[in-house]
Amino acid sequence: MLTSTSSALMRHTAMLLIMLMTTLAFVPRVEAGMVPTSLSDSSGIHAQDLASVQNVLENKAVKARLSALGYTDSEISGKLSQLSGQELHGLASQLNALDAGGDGLGLIVVLLVIVLLVVVILKVSDKTVSIH
Repeated sequence: MLTSTSSALMRHTAMLLIMLMTTLAFVPRVEAGMVPTSLSDSSGIHAQDLASVQNVLENKAVKARLSALGYTDSEISGKLSQLSGQELHGLASQLNALDAGGDGLGLIVVLLVIVLLVVVILKVSDKTVSIH
């Protein structure tokens, strides 16, 4: 039999685990890697960044959206040429990190954590669910 102190300890432990798992569910994914020496010169990086931004700007959906916002091709090229190397690299990095359809793994993890939390809460409170 569980005493009141061990039951309270179990509840506190469950609540601590719930808070910990909730916090861990919102931690962003981080990736790191070594930069090859061939990419270490700034002119090569600048050319690659410019090419990747140009590829995105050639997309029909992006062109349609920019034209709907009132930008012409010459205005876009002018703004792009005014960007510094660091700004261009940041833009290219953000464009490369975009997923076209999104990442479904995060949704699956959140759903599993919610189900786990419901099970833990039901176990801690000694409740059962029956469907008739």
